[in-house]
Amino acid sequence: MNHLKRDNGFTLIEVLAVIIIIAALAYIAIPKLVSSTANARQKADIATAHQVKAALDRYQVENGVYPKSTEFTADEGTVTSTKLIPKYISKLDKTVTQQVAEGKEGFGVKALVQDGADETLLVIPDNTTASPTNLIMVYLSANGLGAEVRVYDSTLTQILWTSAN
Repeated sequence: MNHLKRDNGFTLIEVLAVIIIIAALAYIAIPKLVSSTANARQKADIATAHQVKAALDRYQVENGVYPKSTEFTADEGTVTSTKLIPKYISKLDKTVTQQVAEGKEGFGVKALVQDGADETLLVIPDNTTASPTNLIMVYLSANGLGAEVRVYDSTLTQILWTSAN
């Protein structure tokens, strides 16, 4: 009896089927992984903003007012303030934010202004000088009566979180 010896390997069809299945899974999984990374970065920045607002609130409880906008300086995403840093929060710079936004990482500081109709109401002005410059913006009044923190998306067009809510 002559038996032909058969190799115990995979056929070309079986290998192609496995490659197609792996490609389909990668097509589905890779975008989900990328979007989950972006969501995690946004949530990390929101958590950082919560810490900044908590530090501002602690300052207000201990001193009776919030730090004044004139007591803060922001340069290229780094905020300096002898009143708040390092006693209430360790640092506010580019290394703290997680989202990727070319040149907009870090923190910015802008002034709150009094509403014309109600002097007790502080608002963020609606003009180009008040537009966000960084991922996390700290808005402070000149008289120390108000403070707000906002987190923006990487394009600085959408507010992800605000302490005003």
